[in-house]
Amino acid sequence: MTQRGRQRRALGAIHQKPWQQLRNPYVPLKLISDDEVEAIHHASLHILETVGAKCLVLEAQDLFAKAGATVDRSIGLIKLGPEIIEQAIQSVMPELNLTPRNPAHAVKIHGDFLATAAVYGPPTCSDQLRGRRSGSMNDFCELLKLSQFFNAVQINGWPVEPLDIEVPVRHLHAARAMLELTDKVPVLFSQSPQRIRDVITMCALVRGETVAEFTKRPGVYSIINTNTPLVFDIPMTTGIMEMAKYGQPTLLTPFIIAGASTPATLASAVVLNNAEILFGLTLAQLTKAGAPMIYGSAVTSADMRTGAPAYGIADMQRGTIISGQMARRYKMPMRASSFSSSNVADFASGMESANAVFAGMVAGNNFLMHSTGWLEGGLCCGYEKFVLDCELVQSMMHMLEPVRVNADALALEEIAEVGPGGHFFGSPRTLETVETAFYRPMISITQNYGSWKEAGAHDAASRAVPMWQTALREYEQPPLDPAIKEALDSFVAKRTEEGGAPIL
Repeated sequence: MTQRGRQRRALGAIHQKPWQQLRNPYVPLKLISDDEVEAIHHASLHILETVGAKCLVLEAQDLFAKAGATVDRSIGLIKLGPEIIEQAIQSVMPELNLTPRNPAHAVKIHGDFLATAAVYGPPTCSDQLRGRRSGSMNDFCELLKLSQFFNAVQINGWPVEPLDIEVPVRHLHAARAMLELTDKVPVLFSQSPQRIRDVITMCALVRGETVAEFTKRPGVYSIINTNTPLVFDIPMTTGIMEMAKYGQPTLLTPFIIAGASTPATLASAVVLNNAEILFGLTLAQLTKAGAPMIYGSAVTSADMRTGAPAYGIADMQRGTIISGQMARRYKMPMRASSFSSSNVADFASGMESANAVFAGMVAGNNFLMHSTGWLEGGLCCGYEKFVLDCELVQSMMHMLEPVRVNADALALEEIAEVGPGGHFFGSPRTLETVETAFYRPMISITQNYGSWKEAGAHDAASRAVPMWQTALREYEQPPLDPAIKEALDSFVAKRTEEGGAPIL
């Protein structure tokens, strides 16, 4: 058996593709012309110069005023001239690498590189055995173990909010769990400067570095969601600034719902998304030139009957692809997401997530956020959906692999040997590569109806239940130096005794 075949068989019943840095060989799709890209850029500049954005953080106002912006401090309205923004665009780093405590799980976020991250921030979780529930630390840890186990997840999310931990110290205990149970890139919430500093200190500890050393090599990320239209609240503004000071990237992702937070046109939604990203980008660069940033897209439309976000529907795909064009315009890495509006792991959730993943892939996306577990428009992380999404991401991973076209792969001698009317089931190549020749799914099956019925007639979500149970049983905690663990525990104990940190 080939080495790859042995590797697959060693994983038992869960047939994973090996850990790998993904690369996208496909030319990104253009949905609009280059002239239309420029029209969106100039419309964004016009909005920021004539309408402006609200920001109540005095330090941010001072930075903008010093750069030459018009600041109305009575209402926190900031208007930026195009020259300020253009200069900021020039200082953004076009390349970004993220290095966790295990360098083997470092990821590149630029060019044709692509990485995947688990779901981020839902307050509830669900599975078919225990039902839907408020998130707990036990759920948080279980889902982190799934994130570590499945190679389809390359970067941590915040898979559910551990609501049974008091808010002032929640970030400390949750971050410690993430840094101990996984050795993949961690994430933090931008909820206050002290909380950011706490988690960055912990991330530096597990890399065996000082905070000053950690700032020189990005190793954690955060997400910034603006309040569309054109409002930067205190947590998000301070988050941009603190992350920039420490040299860590933020995923700038406005909360865009066309027809609700923007006019009911896709073009206006993309323009406001772009304008808010340019405002946040400029703030980060004024804070620290060269601060790493990621161009985020969560552009979607409202269901005009209910007002709810229509995640994973066609207009969201179009918004993602156009956002990819804008990110390339600014030479920035791009973030897209695997979104779904569905409440359960059903056909709709699979279709919507597949649409979102495919749109990100053809948009030239570098960072697939919420790649596993997203349900209910982000209000819930589903255990079964987590596994089903791993299947979806693995299928994408296989799609990205180059197809060999050489003498061996063309197999002309083998075709001649079998000849017309024969079959290749018993050929040496088939027997040798029975487990590795083609993509081998975890969840999808090819049983006929009778066999499927005899096996219990389980649908895809039901088949995912024993999969996540097996993954939790087979999970192995990555090793952590005892001295580092002691330092981490001591820091958490000290900061807990001091009262932790508030959310702004």
